[in-house]
Amino acid sequence: MPVSTTWRNLRKICNLHIFATQKLDANQHLRRNKVEQLLADVGDSSRIGESIEISTVAFKTTLNLISNTIFYVDYANPSSNTALEFRENLQVIKEELGKANFGDLFPTLAKLDLQGIRRRMAIHSKKMMNIFDKEIDNRSELRKMNDYIPAQEFLDTLLQISEDDNEELDRNLIKHLFFDLFTAGTDTTTSTLEWAMAELLHNPKALQEVRRELQQIIGEGNVVEESNVTRLPYLQDCILHFLSYSLEKLK
Repeated sequence: MPVSTTWRNLRKICNLHIFATQKLDANQHLRRNKVEQLLADVGDSSRIGESIEISTVAFKTTLNLISNTIFYVDYANPSSNTALEFRENLQVIKEELGKANFGDLFPTLAKLDLQGIRRRMAIHSKKMMNIFDKEIDNRSELRKMNDYIPAQEFLDTLLQISEDDNEELDRNLIKHLFFDLFTAGTDTTTSTLEWAMAELLHNPKALQEVRRELQQIIGEGNVVEESNVTRLPYLQDCILHFLSYSLEKLK
């Protein structure tokens, strides 16, 4: 979406209702719960000697964090058909977005869609939009009940904004906002975590120093809380290097 009044409004809504410090603090229990699930899964794999793919577990955790923030639903739940359908469509879309597209290199060929990327994107994007429609419909019906208690997740907030001013935020904008949050949020976070782990494994001195700092300040076997990060200067330096380039210049 190009920079416009609509883009600014959506950005303002996200900043106020997702990324504001107050909202992040209120949702801290969700993040802690999903990280604990991640650690439990890694521990189970370790006990049976099974290797793990960082990208897979990172994607699962990130997807659950986003879906719980928006809908208060686990989209990584293996027993849910809706969650399975959503994950499959999201994975396909991520793969298509990551492919080299002839249309980007040769704009005159873009309309021809020679690789079928646009066609496949349209198919799977529509399926994701249908899932968003169901979530919106279900919540809208609940909101009509007399004893309904407003929830804290993003969907409920957006529906309230839409009811107050439909011209500012309609259903179509809500669905496309969800689409952007899921596609961009899962891909960037998963890639960053995978890159960070790879960098640590390729820099054993940095890995050893991170472990030493954690053992000294947090303690063996204790869970790192978000509030502890400010007490871990070396880990913070590592994170800054992950986000910039690599650990090679980290002393």
